[in-house]
This record gives sequence, structure tokens and C-alpha cells, in this order.
Amino acid sequence: MNRFKIFVILVAMLPLSNCVMAGSNTPSDGTKDPILKGSVSDAFSRKPVKGVKIFITSTRDRTEKAYTTDEFGNFMIPKFLPGEVTIVLEKKGYKTYRREKIVLKEGTQLKFDINISNDDDDNNIFHPLLRMMEN
Repeated sequence: MNRFKIFVILVAMLPLSNCVMAGSNTPSDGTKDPILKGSVSDAFSRKPVKGVKIFITSTRDRTEKAYTTDEFGNFMIPKFLPGEVTIVLEKKGYKTYRREKIVLKEGTQLKFDINISNDDDDNNIFHPLLRMMEN
């Protein structure tokens, strides 16, 4: 009978343990490595951009890893060493995005929502009169 009481108490406490675990800031796989995640959108249309190459480089030991955004413009960079990193985003037709001195701490998650802009800016407008004025 005593074992049955212990079993009932443990079963009753199981939902509480899930609530405690849901509030923790560590990744669900139990690792303490930092995770970067986020999304990439077009700065003008605000639509997600798929196929953006994301390069993350450690300032400490110069290790670099490459990732690509999915069809919804989302990315996730799991298990990267803590420390200072640089993130570079590249895609043909868009300006290269670079962000330096991002500090990753052990057991934390960072979320970035990044807007990238087209290579075609207003200063690249071609008009014959403008061409004549340059000479």
C-alpha cells in the first residue's frame, strides 16, 4: 500500500515537473551550448527570404560555420562555442549584412529578426539626362 501512495504522488507531480522545465532557458536537448535563431526578411516587402547563406565566425579561434535559411526565411544555429562572434548574411541580389561583436553566453538563446535590402538602391537609377550631367 505504501508503494501505491508513492506512485500516486509521483504521477501527480509529473505535470509540475514539465512546467518547471518549460520555464528554463536551456535548450530542450539538455546541452548548454548557445543557440542562435531567427528569420530573414526583405527590407522593402517584409516577405521572408529563403536561401540566404549565414556565416558565423568565432572571434576567438576563427572557426566558421555556414547555414542557410529555409523556405520561410528561418534559421537555427545550434551548438556554437560561447564567446564573441560575427554573423554575415549573403544572397545574390541583396546587400551583404554583417554584424560583429555578438556575445554568446553558455546556456542562452539569441533571436534575430533581420531585414536585408536589395542591391538596387535609389542611387543606382539610370536616366540619360543624369548620365549627361555627370560629364
